[in-house]
Amino acid sequence: MNGQSQRHDRGEPSSNGNPAPSGGSGRIRVPTVYEALPYTPFSSIIHFSPADSIPPPLAFPTPSTSYFSETPEVIDARQTLEHLSAGASSAEHASERCQQTLRDVLKLLDRQSLTQVNFKVTKGSSCSRGSGSTEQQKAAPVPQLSPFASMVFNNSNVSYRYLTPESQEPRVSPQVSDHSNIKRIPPTPRLPTPQSRATPPEHLPTIHITSGAGKLPGGSQSSRLQAVVVSDSLTPAQRAEYQYVSETGYRIGVQDATPSRTHDGAFLNAHRSVSVDQKQKGDLAVQSLQVLLSDIFDVEDRVHSEGLEAASAEKHALLMARETENGVRLVLQPPVQARLESGVQKVVSNERLESIDTDTLMRTQKLCENAVLELETLSLQVGEEWSEQDAEEWVQHIALAEGGITAARTLMRIMGAGAPIKELQSEDYLRAVLSAIRSVLETCIVPVVEDRASKYEKIRGVKEEAPSSPSFVMASLHQVQLRTLMHATTKTLRTLGDFLVKSQLDESSLSSVESCCTLLIFTENASTERDSVLGIQNFETTRRCAMDVLAKDFAKYTLQRMSIFDALLMSLDKLPAAKLSARQYRLPDSKPIQLVSALLMRLVQTSATHAGESTMGESKANEEDERDASDESESSDEADDDEDDGKVSTKKQKHGRTGDLLSLVRPLHDAAQSNASYIVKVLLHRAASSSKSSDEPYRKLIDIFTEDFLNVLPSSDWPSAEMLLRTLVLCLISMVEGTKSTSSVCTLGLELLGTIAAGILNLQSTARSTARSLDLDDCEVSKHLANLIEQLEIGDVDKSSLVAFDGPYRSVVEYLQTRDVGDAQLRSAHGYHIMQWASLLCGGREGSIDSDSGSTPKASKDLQSNLRHMLLDLQWLENNHDYPTVLASQARLAAMVLTLSSKLCMTFNKILSVLLTAMRSDQPKVKSRAMKSIVMLLEKDPSILDRNGHVLHGIVSCAGDASPLVRDSALMLLADCVRLRPHLDKLVYVRVIERTGDASIGVRKRCLKFLKDIYLGNESVKMRSGIAQAVITRLKDSEESVSELARQIVEEIWFLPFVGRTLEGDDGVNAKLAYSAQASLLIQTIQVTEAIGPVLESLITQLTTKSKTPAVHTAVCRNLVCVLFGGIIDPTELAGSPEQGPILRCLAVFARACPTVFTAAQLECLEPYTQSLAMQDDMDIYRSAVVILRYVLPHQSTLNDTFLQRLQGSLLSSVPKLSKSELHVVVPCLWTIDGMLGNRDRLVNFISSALKGVYAMRSTNFVEQPQSVSKASRLLIIVGHFGKACDFEAHLTNLNEVFPWYKGTSVAGLLADVLCPFTTLMQPLSIRQPSLEAVCMVSQSSPKLLLREDVVEAFENVFNGHEASLEETLLVGLEGFFSAGELNDGSGDIPELGSGVASGNERLGKTYVATDQDGASTSIARRFLSDILRIALSASAELSFVASKIIVSVNRQGLIHPKESGHALVALETSPNSIIANMAYVEHKAQHTKHESFFDKEYMRAVQQVFEYQRDTIGSTAGFIGQPPASKMHLLWDVLKSGKAGVRKKFLSNLASKLDFDLATLDVANAIPTHLSFVRFCTENLSLFDYDRVDEVVHLLAVMEKTFSVTGTSVAQVIESEVLQLGVDVIGTQSAADATSETMRPETSPLVLVSCRLLQLAVAAQICSLIWESRSFIRRLWNVKKYLDKPKTAAKESNRAATRVNNAASLTEAYLARVTAIMGANASSDAQRQTCAAFVDLISTDNEVRVGGEEEEDAELQSGYDTPSEGASRKSLSLPPSGGGRGRKRKSEGAGATPRKKGRPSTKGRKLGSLKKDEHGEGDWE
Repeated sequence: MNGQSQRHDRGEPSSNGNPAPSGGSGRIRVPTVYEALPYTPFSSIIHFSPADSIPPPLAFPTPSTSYFSETPEVIDARQTLEHLSAGASSAEHASERCQQTLRDVLKLLDRQSLTQVNFKVTKGSSCSRGSGSTEQQKAAPVPQLSPFASMVFNNSNVSYRYLTPESQEPRVSPQVSDHSNIKRIPPTPRLPTPQSRATPPEHLPTIHITSGAGKLPGGSQSSRLQAVVVSDSLTPAQRAEYQYVSETGYRIGVQDATPSRTHDGAFLNAHRSVSVDQKQKGDLAVQSLQVLLSDIFDVEDRVHSEGLEAASAEKHALLMARETENGVRLVLQPPVQARLESGVQKVVSNERLESIDTDTLMRTQKLCENAVLELETLSLQVGEEWSEQDAEEWVQHIALAEGGITAARTLMRIMGAGAPIKELQSEDYLRAVLSAIRSVLETCIVPVVEDRASKYEKIRGVKEEAPSSPSFVMASLHQVQLRTLMHATTKTLRTLGDFLVKSQLDESSLSSVESCCTLLIFTENASTERDSVLGIQNFETTRRCAMDVLAKDFAKYTLQRMSIFDALLMSLDKLPAAKLSARQYRLPDSKPIQLVSALLMRLVQTSATHAGESTMGESKANEEDERDASDESESSDEADDDEDDGKVSTKKQKHGRTGDLLSLVRPLHDAAQSNASYIVKVLLHRAASSSKSSDEPYRKLIDIFTEDFLNVLPSSDWPSAEMLLRTLVLCLISMVEGTKSTSSVCTLGLELLGTIAAGILNLQSTARSTARSLDLDDCEVSKHLANLIEQLEIGDVDKSSLVAFDGPYRSVVEYLQTRDVGDAQLRSAHGYHIMQWASLLCGGREGSIDSDSGSTPKASKDLQSNLRHMLLDLQWLENNHDYPTVLASQARLAAMVLTLSSKLCMTFNKILSVLLTAMRSDQPKVKSRAMKSIVMLLEKDPSILDRNGHVLHGIVSCAGDASPLVRDSALMLLADCVRLRPHLDKLVYVRVIERTGDASIGVRKRCLKFLKDIYLGNESVKMRSGIAQAVITRLKDSEESVSELARQIVEEIWFLPFVGRTLEGDDGVNAKLAYSAQASLLIQTIQVTEAIGPVLESLITQLTTKSKTPAVHTAVCRNLVCVLFGGIIDPTELAGSPEQGPILRCLAVFARACPTVFTAAQLECLEPYTQSLAMQDDMDIYRSAVVILRYVLPHQSTLNDTFLQRLQGSLLSSVPKLSKSELHVVVPCLWTIDGMLGNRDRLVNFISSALKGVYAMRSTNFVEQPQSVSKASRLLIIVGHFGKACDFEAHLTNLNEVFPWYKGTSVAGLLADVLCPFTTLMQPLSIRQPSLEAVCMVSQSSPKLLLREDVVEAFENVFNGHEASLEETLLVGLEGFFSAGELNDGSGDIPELGSGVASGNERLGKTYVATDQDGASTSIARRFLSDILRIALSASAELSFVASKIIVSVNRQGLIHPKESGHALVALETSPNSIIANMAYVEHKAQHTKHESFFDKEYMRAVQQVFEYQRDTIGSTAGFIGQPPASKMHLLWDVLKSGKAGVRKKFLSNLASKLDFDLATLDVANAIPTHLSFVRFCTENLSLFDYDRVDEVVHLLAVMEKTFSVTGTSVAQVIESEVLQLGVDVIGTQSAADATSETMRPETSPLVLVSCRLLQLAVAAQICSLIWESRSFIRRLWNVKKYLDKPKTAAKESNRAATRVNNAASLTEAYLARVTAIMGANASSDAQRQTCAAFVDLISTDNEVRVGGEEEEDAELQSGYDTPSEGASRKSLSLPPSGGGRGRKRKSEGAGATPRKKGRPSTKGRKLGSLKKDEHGEGDWE
């Protein structure tokens, strides 16, 4: 349509733009569409859409014929018409959109749905019209129509007719069917309006026009028209509701409300896109405001003219006077100020500010400024101790402040709406407004928001009390007033944001705006409503308003962008690190995020949007120029070549030629990428320089930012999150892979990479679920998106399908357009998506787009052109192309498609590779962190294990890492892998079983728990058996918590599942199957090793006697025994059909542990197995059967005597053929059977026969008769077993008959008399050994024998002879004797607590009853302890084990003083045999707990014993063992850690002092000098101890440095004089400085050293070097420097727990290598000299101190290296650091002076600035 109103060809134009009355010509022209449109039903139609409903409007004619004014909405409408015209003329046939719009317009023009309008004209007009000439009428120009208007004109068919003033009834009017016969309507200069309402015909609506006869004050003299259009569809009652409204009635005293288009060069806020009803509202608003201003100004004038006392009532109602330094200031009352603000707001919203005179507005501004300036004098801060009067005064100030803030808002509205009027713009006003806002924020709102109910931190679990903060209570009492003030401030901020877009602010004002916004953004809001006076979400609204203002500032003022970023990023430390209080920015479709996170994303998106958000701030003059240019373009006959692509706003072309798509999108992409990189680098640098435990929140904040970005990743509203995360990933990968990155930086990177990778997997899962939830039946968009998701999963997505014009980008853009177009956040997302679309089309998203060379995909010209127009005009797509309505779910899925296809998600494999590589790092902390990140990924997507087999392999390899932290993390990760993929348990359980013996307690516990889960999830007997064996082995673990955990696990997996299940009843079959499977598992487990049996026996005994439910466990055992016996009869009843031997061995375990669960019938089944001994397998079965009988028979009283007799006979007949192991069980069984039968004679006769045979051989010469040895040995063993198991004292008479020569009183004495002659030295070894064993066995049942001289002599002969076999026999016998003397756990001699036995003899039991056992035990222990200790510490493993058991048993019974065997226990703790070591450790710990003072004094002796044991018995003087290296004396240190700290420090001091030596007496005779080996052993142990507290490490370093300073200095001096032969040449004539300088030169007559002396000095140098190397290693390992550098907090820091550095493994490896090198440094004389020279260099050079130059020497010495001196009160200058690079040397002061240490020189040219650069992260990551 033609948008330019046309003037009449004759006459002068009126001042208001209406056509002037023709000078009597009477000719009426046809109005243009633009002029007629306000009087038609289409006046409210902006966008042509069939969905819009068009109500019948009230057509009030405006003074200007131009209905539409130059506003953004009007520009949009005009552009729509321009695009439609371009579409109508750009091709042979109109575009699809043009045709659709035409159809919509024709539908609106359908006569059946149109309201009929009758226009009445005056008689004068009629006459004029009649008197006009036809020629002139014909000559009137026909308005030129645009192509689309012509299309509408040619396709429409609207009938009309004319009405004359006289025709009140409708006449038959000519029906016009062709537009060629249109008659022109002449202009009407004056239309008299009837004073009364005329009733129109029912079938035709009538327009009623009123006109004021009076003169409009201050305005135009032309009449005003007012027309009411009444629709035909209204009923008479409805039409009666219409009222006449005289426009002039509201215009009295108002100046011309509609200045001409040329007035001041532009309209003042001339927005006229409103309906007539809105026009009326605007008039009302203007009149209301002017009335209010008139009243205010009247009062103000009276005050100024008559003084303050005049019109007091009116003055106080409207104004108030405030005293200031500059005089009295008139300020509006707060209610009046609010009315004024409301009036101005209504006028501005109706765009009628131009209706108010400029002087009036300026006067209004001045009044508002007074109120704003008044804020500077108000005190708004909340006091704590206020009186009532103070509080009331403060409330009044709050009200005044609200008025001032409201006045500031009014000022901003006037200045913003009147932006073209220079008189209304004032920098002073703006500064006053900004100052007022800041004052309210800083003194009132922000302190109230940050105030909390309690002054103290909340303690978890403590009940909340009433608020304790007085200021909080005061603010809470007046929270209504405060909230009102905050809401007023929020509105003012919002108005300020609108103003800064419309105006051009200077840098100072912008900085002030940014400062206010930043203050609000970083104010800490409360986390709970209880702690918030203003309300959490109320303040969040204010904060979001501040964010919007800052974003508008960022969008328009590009030069301020970096300063905005700096202000935000430099204030991050003010953000709360707690996630709950940090995330309060609510999103519609996801969890809340940080407001700062949202702001940063929005700013990045704005950077990528063409022209940002400042497009709406262009001046109207430019818009008019555009429109004129557009009109000229439309009126041309020929279209340009670019018209095929549609017209683009001339205004936007003024920003520069669009060029190709690449040149247009490159700066947008690069700007967004640059800003994203800056944000990420700042966040990362700050996070890398802090930790989660530090006071700075940066480490936690980057986690929050990352999670926020991941949270909005699926959303279409925050596309910049992908760019930020992508940039973050690239930086993190660079950090992790950097060679100089520290472990803390690597762990930061690995943690964040794991979080991001998990977020990517979560996005993939969300996309899949969203795609499945869509309805794909009739929606092509959903089908296409779902197909893209499938293609992305397999990695086969076509790039062309992503950039296609109808692809996912189109869906997202269309969806954003259907939402609130006025939302700046959505506009930024809209623009960013289009930029990404164009960027992807031009070659990719990552990095700067440099060219459109071969890498750029070939795209169609149409797509490139479309994207170019979309970049320049965000509404272009909506105006030119139709698209199906996009649902929210479809848009969300489309956004996820775009993100999944982005570079961020494509880096997932790289992230996974980085994590797997980090698992092979040499830093344990890095390995552990990498594995935890892998866990996060596996939790999200377990299929990673299926796709990447090397993942599991890497985890398994870490399970054997040197670091316990890594091993623990690896096991945890393996457990997660098995949980997610159960079939992996078969691959990993063996490695887990291997780790059950780990040195770390935590690792052992985790293994047990993991194995339990594998056991319960598997049915494989082999796997279960292996797991059960590993768990049962841990029942004897030295750590009580581990053994208890193992016991619980065995109980849970073997017994608890069978509780309540019986072999009878309804569930009997299933129960029997379950018991059968469990029995098979027991059989297989026990069959693996014999060591399992005793441990399992102990467990079953404990469960059936001391557990909480012994009866339940006993029932389970009974059922298992029943099933096992069934398997003996029929092995097929058990799973796997095991053989009878393993079944009987399993039953033997139950017989020992719980004999009461057997029955008599079951025992009778065993009789056949006691009779056949033909084969070895038969012997195994025989042994097991006899064991069962031996332990069960005493508990059976119902056995048949016949069965017992048969059993007795078979057993007796087999005795001569049995070995010692079988006799051990057969003889007790025979004794039990004899007792049950009551027939002892048979056994008495048997033992008499055996004794007679032995006695008969007492004079036999076994050397000459070797054939008798076998018989004698067997008889001796039989006699010993019967003497041990049977009590024949009642049958002494029977034996006296056989041996009448015996005159003793006991059978035991008889046996000793017969056996002892065979133990003499005259007998051969083959006879002495069985006789000695027999004596020991008999002594166990008769301890008095051990006090006999012949028995003692026999023992002494054995120990003196040092015969290993005899010693073993004797020790085994003594071990059995001492073990029998210990209280059995199940003996019941000591009543348990709670059993009801309180006191007296019953309570004491037999505790204080002396026995033969006590006397014999004490005697033997004291007599032979030294021999037992010698054997334990020097013999083979077998003998050492038995001797160790005796030592432990002796200590446990208290038979000797603890200090007599304490050193041996400490030495045995270092045994390579873990059983011996654990046994000694347990007893040592128990003795240390009881007798810490005794052990304290013996520990140095114990250390010496340990060294000798390791050197002589083990053959190694190294102080460590295993991999990773562990101290050999770590168990000793563990015992010490369980005691007092003072004892530990004393131990360290004593041990460090033992390192010292006397050079004169240093023995170097051995190949490796003893003291050198001892020092190595001790220092390595000290270096590898696991210290608990920092003060222990500091104390150790102090004593080591003291030891070194005492001896090292003297050794260095001797080496200098004897080996290096250095002298001193002092020149007396030199200056004092030269005289005191140290000048070292060779001696004129070198001394000749003997090799022995050189070796002695070299060894001394080696010893000192070992001490210092160990000291330096400990210092680095425990990072002691960190604590020593803080003298003020040294005491506090020393009480902290000691922690190793992250690279402890590599430090330890280097240290041990250095020790090895030192130990081998004396192989030759040259090597010895080099060792001496290296030591002198070591002691005179300090590599731990840097010095800058000669002038800094003294300063460095004063404040540099700090070590103990020879004395107790001063520091030594001779203490060197650990080896390494050589430092600078000092000159000596004299021949005998101590060489002083010098630090390493600093690098020349290095400046402080460069260090600071590295410190702030400008350089590489370290």
